[in-house]
Amino acid sequence: MKQKPTFHTIFTDTENFHLVKDVGQIPYFMYKTEGYDAELISYRNNEAYPYINKEVKGLKLRFIPDKGRLFYFELGIVSYLWSFAKSIDVLNLFHFKKDHLLYLLLYKILNPKGKAYIKLDMDILFFKDYNAFLYSRYSVKNYLLKGITKWMFKLTHVFSVETEEARSYLIKVYPELEQKLICIPNGVDNLYLDEEIKLKPWEEKEDIIITVGRIGTLQKNTELFLEALKITKLNNWKVYILGPVEEDFQNYIKQYFLENPQLKNSIIFTGNVTDRKELFEWYNRAKIFCLTSRFEGFPIAFPEALYFGDYIISTPVSSSVHITNNGQFGKVVKADTPDFAAAIIECIADGFLTSEQFENTIKFSRANFTWPGIAKKLSEKLKENA
Repeated sequence: MKQKPTFHTIFTDTENFHLVKDVGQIPYFMYKTEGYDAELISYRNNEAYPYINKEVKGLKLRFIPDKGRLFYFELGIVSYLWSFAKSIDVLNLFHFKKDHLLYLLLYKILNPKGKAYIKLDMDILFFKDYNAFLYSRYSVKNYLLKGITKWMFKLTHVFSVETEEARSYLIKVYPELEQKLICIPNGVDNLYLDEEIKLKPWEEKEDIIITVGRIGTLQKNTELFLEALKITKLNNWKVYILGPVEEDFQNYIKQYFLENPQLKNSIIFTGNVTDRKELFEWYNRAKIFCLTSRFEGFPIAFPEALYFGDYIISTPVSSSVHITNNGQFGKVVKADTPDFAAAIIECIADGFLTSEQFENTIKFSRANFTWPGIAKKLSEKLKENA
């Protein structure tokens, strides 16, 4: 009997929540729908990983010892590859990091036929800044970084980015990547959702706006959302802000409601929602999802909101055009209080959101942002030049 090909994801920072994000979902669906024997390799960062029992059942989770670092390099990863590289058909790493060059070199020396896949998982603005730094002026450091970049390209069979904008930019700067680089966004586990959640029809959706994330962080820019709501006449609409609140943001919220007591019954902070079904029911109830981040790669909240037919209002992060299909299923708005408020006002006006738009959003979601489809595209790319 022919053995299944192996797919090993190394991500040593894995916590339980990562299992239902791209870190866990990619190896899980390479196992579940693409026929790989998949493992996720990490240090033990939580006492328990309950998602392994249901949400990603069948994915192997292997814990390796943290042996510290030598310069940039994690000795636990080096030791693991030294022992197991020969049995890994596909090695999956995340992000563009200098230490990956050593891991890739070791892997390819020990297993010349093995294939490496790196999910870049980045805001394209980062890579533009990185590239500008590399070519700004000559220096020994920049020369070495350029060499690392080129060698990483040679040693990797497939790279993926989350948007076509990112793919086009990287190919323009590095033409040698054209045959290796694919665009695969983040997605949702539609098999799990179809089994666990009954999708509400348009008629049962409520006049609710939600945002999801780590509330009060610099990245999430929650203050923009709240300032926009101050000048928005919500009428009977409710706003639910889901997620853990940064401690130093609590005073901002307290002062906000002292100055705007009329909003206390319209804007509700739920706190952290740890139960996934409860979180999905918020998407299921809502009509609008807002994101005010200063920067993002491809936040998982985007495909989650789209899956439930929510209309998206977002600042211009790199994935916003992709998720809204160039504005067909949402609005991309400047990170400016009056502009964001104006977008909300337009979207909650009678007749703006329709059942037809809702149904088209659902179709667009299913066609483009589900993990089985994403895994299939990756699997097909890995088989090229086999």
